[in-house]
Amino acid sequence: MLSLHGIAYRANREKMNLDNSKWIPGEDYYAAPTCATCHMSETRKQGVTHNVGDRISWNNRPPVSKKQGWIEGTASWEDRRDKMKDVCTSCHEEGWTENFYIQYDGMVELYNRKYGKPGLKLMKAAKPLIKGPKFSNKIDFIWFELWHHEGRRARMAASMMGPDITHWEGTYDLGKNYTKLVPELKELVEHGMHGSDADVKAAKNLQRVLSEVLNHDSHKWFLGKMSKADAAKRKARQSDFKNRYKIKH
Repeated sequence: MLSLHGIAYRANREKMNLDNSKWIPGEDYYAAPTCATCHMSETRKQGVTHNVGDRISWNNRPPVSKKQGWIEGTASWEDRRDKMKDVCTSCHEEGWTENFYIQYDGMVELYNRKYGKPGLKLMKAAKPLIKGPKFSNKIDFIWFELWHHEGRRARMAASMMGPDITHWEGTYDLGKNYTKLVPELKELVEHGMHGSDADVKAAKNLQRVLSEVLNHDSHKWFLGKMSKADAAKRKARQSDFKNRYKIKH
């Protein structure tokens, strides 16, 4: 609903001759695509496909995104991307398409590095200390919502060119929920230290992993360990933004 393609479609659908049996992008129309245009429809170089993942290079469904093609006998992520680029360049310049993928890959890799991979590592270390069935503890919901809700929204909205969703319902909530996850992990450590020998061992391991994650460059801000140079750069960017838009506070 909020992607650039979706907005263009709703603005131009009366002009798009959707009932025409032949509907090749860049040849029969330029105004806007439907979902089928990019994922299924014919192009000047490709035939119709009913495999809606045939042109998708990232799998953004799991906690950590993977590039497609790891299953033996399936097309590589490079082949899938080339097929999608063929669709893109039916209406967009090659440079525009390449720049889109630079931004999209950067968003997915940032999520993997900052949230997905460390989150999996932390939850694996926390597992021996989480008592009871899955989702009977608050931390299960926090982690599930972090990767499955906010994390997937950020990644998938980036793929569909929905910047508002990518940020406000994606990366913003990712940062906010990480501040909920860390206290729950610290509480598990505290309780574990007063438990059985096995609990103490698991608590010490979780403490080690948590310290390792928080001391990574992506998370040092949480501990107030950001370098003076990085802090100065951040403050300068904030100042530039406020001056540009004449923000008083």
